[in-house]
Amino acid sequence: MKKKPNIQVCDDQLMPNVLAVFAEILDTLRQNQVTNSQYYDSADVKRLLNISDSTLFRIRKSQNIPHIKIGRKIFYPKSFFNTALRK
Repeated sequence: MKKKPNIQVCDDQLMPNVLAVFAEILDTLRQNQVTNSQYYDSADVKRLLNISDSTLFRIRKSQNIPHIKIGRKIFYPKSFFNTALRK
């Protein structure tokens, strides 16, 4: 049987780099949570207004609702709905 080389997992030079990467990942996740909490996605808006996909599409195309498109996903600012639904 061949012996496998003994690799030390907690290398003194490797550990600070791993911790730095984890810290960066945590910072990114925290920033995304703040950003995502300020917007609704299409599913949230449809549930909130009790409307269909096509109705939301028509409202969005008529520019009656502010939105932002990131990749293929569309987001709507919560502040717009908070003000519109208070009226």
